[in-house]
Amino acid sequence: MTRNRTRPPQDGIPTILYDGECRLCCAQAETARKLGRNRVAVKPLQNNLNAFPNLELEEALREMKLIDTDGRIYGGAESIVRLITYGHPLIGKLLKLYYLPGLRWLADQSYAWVAKNRYRLFGRADLCDDGSCAVHFPDQAKAPEPPKRRSELRER
Repeated sequence: MTRNRTRPPQDGIPTILYDGECRLCCAQAETARKLGRNRVAVKPLQNNLNAFPNLELEEALREMKLIDTDGRIYGGAESIVRLITYGHPLIGKLLKLYYLPGLRWLADQSYAWVAKNRYRLFGRADLCDDGSCAVHFPDQAKAPEPPKRRSELRER
């Protein structure tokens, strides 16, 4: 649901950023690639976050982000609506219903709940060997916490 600005994507196409260390997120990235129909770049945030200086690591790990060609940042349910609109413009017109008061709130709350609980819902043991779950389970994390600064992304 974040809506601020950053540097526009260098290749001139909207870009989806996802958590490339989360196996579940990687599987969903494949779905995003299909929905975007080559009109949206889908990239792991770990290798691409530095291209978008106003996007914080913790925020990017919280929910999927879409950066449009003007540098506007969309997150969560709204990023999915935008993604589908780029890939399937006719369906995107129907998805304008997302912006209705009440429906938008419900979609945003549902997305936030699933994103926050995704490791609990889909299993944690096999997915979190690399420490990527620490952002969702800080009190139970067995592996080291994810990097807090951009400079730590490539050092791991």
